[in-house]
Amino acid sequence: MIHKFSIIEKILLSNDIIPHPFADASSSVGLGFALGSAIKLKIVDPLTMDFKAVKQIAKEANVSEIGAELILDCLEALGYVQKKDNQYAFTKRGNQNLSAQSPNNFRHFILFCDYLYKGYLDLDETIRLGKRPNANMLEQMTDYEWELFSRAMIDISKTNFKEVAGKIPISKTASKLLDLGGSHGLYSIELCRRNPSLNATIIDLPPVKKYADECIAQHNASEKVSFLPSDFMKDALPQGVDVILAFNIIHGLNPSENEILAKKVYHSLHEGGIFVILDQVKGIGGSSQLSKATTSYMALNLLHQAGGKTYSKSEIDNYTKMVGFRKTELKKLNAPGFGLVICYK
Repeated sequence: MIHKFSIIEKILLSNDIIPHPFADASSSVGLGFALGSAIKLKIVDPLTMDFKAVKQIAKEANVSEIGAELILDCLEALGYVQKKDNQYAFTKRGNQNLSAQSPNNFRHFILFCDYLYKGYLDLDETIRLGKRPNANMLEQMTDYEWELFSRAMIDISKTNFKEVAGKIPISKTASKLLDLGGSHGLYSIELCRRNPSLNATIIDLPPVKKYADECIAQHNASEKVSFLPSDFMKDALPQGVDVILAFNIIHGLNPSENEILAKKVYHSLHEGGIFVILDQVKGIGGSSQLSKATTSYMALNLLHQAGGKTYSKSEIDNYTKMVGFRKTELKKLNAPGFGLVICYK
């Protein structure tokens, strides 16, 4: 993300002397594609914090020298690499986010976004119809696409699973947690680590079990966290549950589907149990343009990909209180536009 502007540029941008579509409809889109190509074509793989000649980088990536140079120049503009003559090296940000050796890299998330870009060719038709013209994206995904999706979700969750777990009020007597659509299970794993009496069941579709099993094994959590292959919208939920998580779920559902889910959750919970929603929440960032951009883009993306959208706290309250939840509480997260809505039975 370009975030450094000269004083002159700030003045010109704020007064629209530099037209904003120059960045919004041009460079931002092109730079996003460049970032995807940098990963797919392995152009960043030879990079380290030490400078290396573009000729050598191109040779190792098996791409043209001019192609490698143009992609690396785009990454320099984004702050991921630094340039000296015809040599390039990672910046600290680039090393953390793009290096395959970095434990916290965002490579799978970038590849997943690159995959989503290709689906925007028919966005106009979705907007015209008010719904996705074809089947739900999840119904068409290949094994490779499931891997992209699952590993992208892991990339995101690694940035905030500790923050999120610290904001959820788990009762000392709570023993049973359901993680609806929990995929990798990182949030459940962390909540069980913090609450010794808690055991969690991840309920998700069969294609993601591989990634849940992988994360459970990495965190030595097999005695506390298990995976149940199931479609939580179609299948009955276990009863007598203390905590139910729905993280990045409601934005993929329409209002009537969310009411159905909330009703199922309500009847699955013990009296005093909690339903915890993590999502992009409209209006959570006030006047922040970054927050508005996050929730607005995700609403558009989810309508186009799955028939959903983002919701405000009041919209969430409408159906959760309708099915019986006595109160709700909103907690902001560090990521702009994201929040937790905790619903109390």
